[in-house]
Amino acid sequence: MEPLGGREIRDALLELAEKLSRRGVHGRLYIAGGAAMAMAHDTDKYTRDIDAAILEGHSAIISAVGEIAAERHWPRTWLNEQATAYMPTVADPHGRVILDHPALKVVVASREHMLAMKVRAARIADVADTRRLLRNLDLHRVEQVEALVERVFPGEPLGRRQREWLEQLCAASGAGAGDLGS
Repeated sequence: MEPLGGREIRDALLELAEKLSRRGVHGRLYIAGGAAMAMAHDTDKYTRDIDAAILEGHSAIISAVGEIAAERHWPRTWLNEQATAYMPTVADPHGRVILDHPALKVVVASREHMLAMKVRAARIADVADTRRLLRNLDLHRVEQVEALVERVFPGEPLGRRQREWLEQLCAASGAGAGDLGS
C-alpha cells in the first residue's frame, strides 16, 4: 500500500461514508496521528494508516473498512483503533470536522490534542510534527507545553522520558533551558 496523503484519506473516508449510507448506518470517527496531520495540520504529510477512535457505528465501520481494504488491495488495518489507548479521554473542543456526510462524521484532533499526544509519545519520528505544532500554537516554554498536556491528559503528568525528550527538543532548537525557541 502506498502512503496516504490528504486526498487519498478523504477519498477513502468518503467511500466509507457511502458504504455506511447504503447500510442505513451512521458512524462517527475521531482521527489522530499522521492522518490528522495530513488532513488538518500539514498538507504535505503522508501516512500508512488512519488512527481513529470509532465513536459510533463500530461494527458497521469495521465491516466497511474490511470491504474497502479488499477492493483497494489495502491491509485491513488501513483504518484502525490501535492508537486509542494513547488518545485523550477529555473532549476536544477545537477538533476540526473534516467530513460531515449524512452517514459519517469525521473529526480530526485539534493542534492542542495532537501536540499533547506527540509529547507523551516522545518519539524521534514525531520531532518535525511536534515542532510544527509548537510553532502553530505559539508555545515557547516547556512549562507551557506541560500545562497543555495536563489540560488534555488531566492527572497524567509527563514522565521523565517525555520531559527529557521535550527538553532535548528545546536544546536542539538553540533555546535556553525551558525555552522552546521559535
